[in-house]
Amino acid sequence: MAKKIIAIDAGHGMGTLGKRCLKSIDPAQTREWYLNDRIADLVEEDLKKNYDCTVLRVDDTTGTKDISLSARVKAANNAKADFYMSIHHNAGINGGSGGGTVVFYYNDAEMRAKAQRLYNAVTARTGLVGNRSSKVAVGDLYVIRYTTMPALLLENGFMDSTHDTPVILTAAHAGKTAQGIVDFLAKELGLSKKDSAQDIPVPDKPQENGPYITVNKGDTLSGIGKKLGVAWKDIADLNGLTSPYTLHIGQKLRIPSKAS
Repeated sequence: MAKKIIAIDAGHGMGTLGKRCLKSIDPAQTREWYLNDRIADLVEEDLKKNYDCTVLRVDDTTGTKDISLSARVKAANNAKADFYMSIHHNAGINGGSGGGTVVFYYNDAEMRAKAQRLYNAVTARTGLVGNRSSKVAVGDLYVIRYTTMPALLLENGFMDSTHDTPVILTAAHAGKTAQGIVDFLAKELGLSKKDSAQDIPVPDKPQENGPYITVNKGDTLSGIGKKLGVAWKDIADLNGLTSPYTLHIGQKLRIPSKAS
């Protein structure tokens, strides 16, 4: 039997305008791409390590380019993927306290049932139910409309909600979300687990910006260290950086575990 092909799509790019957390709640204005990519990376890692399947990333995993929606869909269609999973974070609360998880599907009864199963799997892990009247909703969204395989788009909490934002910034929540997505995909596609399967650890202690950060324009080691409350030299040593300690936009840096 041929391996199932799963297309994973971390929505947007690092520089996509307007896609970031509300400054009054998150002074760092963490970009949506970072939140999306962190979960996508964990899903990819878990699937590759533990299941007999093929994972196709249709986004730019460095975040440098915001791959067009048509290019993402074309890559999945050309690969004859069996499922398309798009990962996003929402906005529209405008500093209010509402929010929660929402799953979008294209207008089809069978896909609505799949969307409900994804919602149930993710919220069973995260508990981020929220107060949306439609937690599973029809969406005329390009990546779920024009893909030739079943496709769903997960909005994993609101970046402008006083309730959701502090939660979705944590590495622990990202890990739980990834586990929920993998739970759904494994059951939905009947994935066989490898004999060497092992759980992907989820940090018990949330870390600001998770176990790594992505370098943005103007970032320096000293500035990152000051922001996260950790010595810049410790960051350099952990990442094998030496003088002149040059950073590149889109570069991912591991952060020492003592950062909080």
